[in-house]
Amino acid sequence: MNKMKYHVTHIIGAMVAIPIAFITGFVSMSFFNLDTWIDFALISTGFIGTFIPIQQNAKQKYLNEIGLNFQEYKYVRKSMKEAQPKVKQLLTQYKNIRSIQEFKTVNDINKLVRTIYKTVQKEPRRFFKVDSFFFSHLDNTINLMQQYLFLSRMPHKSEEDIKALNMAKLTLEELKRTLQADLRQLNRQDFQNMQVEVEVYKKQSQNHLLNEKKIVEDE
Repeated sequence: MNKMKYHVTHIIGAMVAIPIAFITGFVSMSFFNLDTWIDFALISTGFIGTFIPIQQNAKQKYLNEIGLNFQEYKYVRKSMKEAQPKVKQLLTQYKNIRSIQEFKTVNDINKLVRTIYKTVQKEPRRFFKVDSFFFSHLDNTINLMQQYLFLSRMPHKSEEDIKALNMAKLTLEELKRTLQADLRQLNRQDFQNMQVEVEVYKKQSQNHLLNEKKIVEDE
């Protein structure tokens, strides 16, 4: 998620509040004969009284922009933070690859996972379209991939071991298809919007051709 934009709301609040607090303190110390602790209390009140409303307003504007309320934002941010090391962990599996087929599987899965993660990071409101990815699919994929790549390197495998590895390999392919389905679900609305734009263009083109034909006939 774009935490920088969220933190900017604090910066905006501070940029407005600090001058107000400074002016409050200057006026208090220059024109009123008050105790020092009262001056500091007025400065603090000026800062807090300005910072909180400005920061809250900027925060709400940002939340409206991304289409989430504050509780949803906290929930998504927490989930994304937990997923980040898992996404990085998948990248480390390249070092355990021993065949071209393993490379293809690991590479395809990494691409899918990183695409889903980065898309949600860019647009947090999409998180709820693929929450199962973050809660189960990602963990299942990492655990099985690690076990498969580790055990496939072991020497002196029995027939049962080979069968288990083949089953794990097939399951990884199923998990890859599950990730592909997650990505399609994530992008479903975009494709629908694109289809609408295509249909609008087709209708406009047809209307334009009909108008041109009518003009030619009238001539």
